[in-house]
Amino acid sequence: MVPLLATGMGLAMFVLFALGALGPSLLGELGIPRSLLGALTALAFGAASVLSLCTGHITDLMGGRRTLVGLLATVAAAFALLALGGDLVRLLLALLLAGIAQAFVNPATNRLIADHLPPERQAAAVGVKQSGVQIGAFAAGLLLPTLAAALSWRAALALVVPVALSAALLALRLPADRPPAERRTGGFLPGKPNAAARRLIVYSFGVGTGLASLNTYLPLYAHQELGMGERASGALIAVLGVAGIAARVLWARLGGRFADISVPLSVLAGAAACFVALMPAAGVLTPLVWAGAVGLGGSAVAANAVSMVAVVRSPRFGPTGHASALVSAGFFGGFAFGPLAFGALVDGTGGYGAGWAMIGAAFLVSVLCGVRMRGAGRS
Repeated sequence: MVPLLATGMGLAMFVLFALGALGPSLLGELGIPRSLLGALTALAFGAASVLSLCTGHITDLMGGRRTLVGLLATVAAAFALLALGGDLVRLLLALLLAGIAQAFVNPATNRLIADHLPPERQAAAVGVKQSGVQIGAFAAGLLLPTLAAALSWRAALALVVPVALSAALLALRLPADRPPAERRTGGFLPGKPNAAARRLIVYSFGVGTGLASLNTYLPLYAHQELGMGERASGALIAVLGVAGIAARVLWARLGGRFADISVPLSVLAGAAACFVALMPAAGVLTPLVWAGAVGLGGSAVAANAVSMVAVVRSPRFGPTGHASALVSAGFFGGFAFGPLAFGALVDGTGGYGAGWAMIGAAFLVSVLCGVRMRGAGRS
């Protein structure tokens, strides 16, 4: 079950990595400014952030298996529209569909883990399934630029459709959904989060802001400012993904052992704030961009997995389904805000320095929230 959940996570988030890895090709063919690339990403994750406010309750009603099947079918539809392209309306509709899938993927996969795995296996399972996102990043960075050069970027995106449909068919064979333990009558929106949950939401917003900006603009920065080729620039996303895979699995296991989950959360956000400083430094010494990609994959990417361990294992953040949805809303809110703000700063200043400073500030906000959660996230 867990490998399939990891696949679902990777496919639901794949649009972000696809737009980032194919950024130079998209800008060249469509003739769009750099800021619009961030706006396209912001649309998908803005929709995901808003919808995440109610997806926890919907998932509780539908069950994890049915929700996972539905979101995988939605991913297939989104990439079919992206591959067809042709006009802005179709592109926007595809990104909206991708946002719907993203909003449901954390509540669905967390619900399946909570329902079907014993507590002692849950932290490790969360780490593995969250690493699916970075497997997607690795696949996008390594394969999509090569496929786009050999075929076209539309054909490269079309190859995602049969993969998503195959995963949906496999999801139908997962264990049957359990009925919800209790039925809420207060509507679809979650209740007001407690203090610990609010800090974790803002923490996730900061991490999401930095990660989405990196995934969207790092290849373009390497291509335009560092003079790297399109394949090498796309490979940076793959490096970020490989480091993130190992880090998410490792830190999710470690996070489950900490008496206070705020400790690893603070450490990871602090490390990310340090590693992002290597990006502007790469303008002087280019290899530093690779070190920065590895470091950010090992820190910022892992932070999201540890936050999901927190909501699955600790009742202090609220019921699992709704806490997952609220934290996802903060994370996806950062994914919507980050690329939009980064693109505007880059175009407004004529360089990438202000964008890197914005990412560093976002990670520091997460550090502050992690420290203020001290004692709230005890298992």
